[in-house]
Amino acid sequence: MLTRFCEDSCPFCGGTNACGVNSTQPCWCAGASIPRALVDLVPGAAKGRVCICQACVLLYNQDPPAFEARYAPK
Repeated sequence: MLTRFCEDSCPFCGGTNACGVNSTQPCWCAGASIPRALVDLVPGAAKGRVCICQACVLLYNQDPPAFEARYAPK
């Protein structure tokens, strides 16, 4: 997991989160199901400031325990 955060990077994998909050088009997450349990895993320093990327949302939805083993804070 990343220890430094950038608004356009996922707080878990560090990839581009493709956030569309400042776009005139709807963000990809507008139609996505993002589990509260995943949002709760976002580190405190990034909560409410950094979006999770689509790949991490999909990975979490496919296998929450595997995602947590890889990215949850220890």
